Amino acid sequence: MPTTYVPRPRSVASTYVISGTDPAREPTRRVYVSTTATGAPGVDFLAVERVVNGDLPLPSLNEVEQELAARLMTRAELTADEIAERLRVKPRTVSRWRAAWKREEEGS
Repeated sequence: MPTTYVPRPRSVASTYVISGTDPAREPTRRVYVSTTATGAPGVDFLAVERVVNGDLPLPSLNEVEQELAARLMTRAELTADEIAERLRVKPRTVSRWRAAWKREEEGS
């Protein structure tokens, strides 16, 4: 979905509000997060979905939501830098999460 500019006059000079997705991103398939999932208290699945798809403005996520979003973006083959930028964390944090997930898989 391309970025659209919607005029909203607030005074004599009109201002513009940006809505849509990041224009720097190429159109890709969208990821839909199940909003009917249970057993995850404190998780705003719609906020996670918006971050995963890069819908602006990006909401702030708590730690549990950040890790869920990072897992989904990793499955969608985004780089650690891209994930870190959307989640407002350092790329090293994403690398640590990925290493922990790998250890979990090996231990199973």
